[in-house]
Amino acid sequence: MRSLTTLALSASLAYAYPAAPGCWSKHAFAASDILQRDVLVVGGGATGTFAAVKLKDAGKTVAVVERADRLGGHVDTFYDPASGLPVDYGVQGYFNNKQTQDFFAKFGVALTTVTGSPFPQKVADFSNGFIVPNATLRPLMAKYAQVLATNFPYLGKGTYDLPDPVPQDLLLPFGAFVAKYNLTETIPLVWSFAQGVGNLLEANTLHVLQNFGLSHVLALQGGLQVAQAGNQVVYNKAAAFLGDEALLYNSTVLQLARSDDDGVTAVINTAAGAKLVHAKKLLVTIPPTLGNLGKFDLDTTEETLFGQWANVPYFIGVLAKTGLTDRTSFLNVNLSSADTLPRAPLVWRIETVGVPGYHITKVIGEKSSQAAQRLVTDAATRIDRSLQTTAATEFVRWMEHENLQLHVSPEALSQGFYKQLYGCQGKRSTWYTGNAWATDYSSLLWAFTEERILPSLL
Repeated sequence: MRSLTTLALSASLAYAYPAAPGCWSKHAFAASDILQRDVLVVGGGATGTFAAVKLKDAGKTVAVVERADRLGGHVDTFYDPASGLPVDYGVQGYFNNKQTQDFFAKFGVALTTVTGSPFPQKVADFSNGFIVPNATLRPLMAKYAQVLATNFPYLGKGTYDLPDPVPQDLLLPFGAFVAKYNLTETIPLVWSFAQGVGNLLEANTLHVLQNFGLSHVLALQGGLQVAQAGNQVVYNKAAAFLGDEALLYNSTVLQLARSDDDGVTAVINTAAGAKLVHAKKLLVTIPPTLGNLGKFDLDTTEETLFGQWANVPYFIGVLAKTGLTDRTSFLNVNLSSADTLPRAPLVWRIETVGVPGYHITKVIGEKSSQAAQRLVTDAATRIDRSLQTTAATEFVRWMEHENLQLHVSPEALSQGFYKQLYGCQGKRSTWYTGNAWATDYSSLLWAFTEERILPSLL
């Protein structure tokens, strides 16, 4: 029998959303559409999937709300129809930490250690197609790592556990930080990993260090872990483990109410209609922007914090018929600039992952999808002229990684933004993880989730 609380909530929702299609009515939800769970997980990307698996392993029931039709989020694997070979164009590797090894081992997915690309790399000015002869990028990590370890050891795990007050060095534009610590020679290395910040030397130093800092340098020294079968495999196996009863694909939150005493009640819009979910606790793994959490019952503190995010647009894609040399990467430089860095909006690279006939690419700082694609096709055409080839570039896969580069102003940092943000954890039965809460690398996010968040959920 449905409770009076459920009936009242259903009626109030029907009243609040009278114009919405069929799922809203004055009648209560059907019994099959009411879910009782220990934890409601919003977002089935890297951290959401990892957390859901750990929770189920610990005997907890979960419901995972995921707007796509698969788990994995930004993992993004394309399989060549002819060969079946994987092209990982989102996440391309993992750090060798306990969480990575445990997660892949649980599902029997083999990992291989890779210490560098085995494929040729050419350095080119994408603005004119000129290929720089005999150019190489030197991985000068030692000095960079020493500066970070000596001055900012608290960033060693990729978290935002900052001193109070926040050191002024972290508030500097990265160009000023580089000048202060005499790190000019390391710029190409940092750019290789922190391209997502846009104009590197103008970006805030903390934002840069969270894209490529001490935790990343230490991890790279041991090599990246790569799934030879493609990164999507482990998420498909995780989905099978979690089961249909836990996964709400193609779904979004329509309304959500939280309390310290009664847990969380949410109405979820799914392909099969609205579901009513009551959970003891809530784990939010999607980026905490006002756009994403607009249906949540945000309090004033959350609204103020989540309303301060800025973002750098970030598109990724898989290309075919580029005319470029097969199984070869092309790295973008700006030869007209003293620092040789291209300026946003920019095509970071057109690179290979070793599958014949395909290149992958990333475009930074361009809001328009169509304009971002034009940047890619124009760059390929210019390089083709240098190679004396022709292109008819096709976008086999193309998507935006939304809210990948969330950051706030130096003023917000100096006023204790992250201390306040971390203070949101646990309030009204809600916990958060994901790229706004720690550096956006799956392995380090898994560590943050397991060490800092899951103990409270368990």
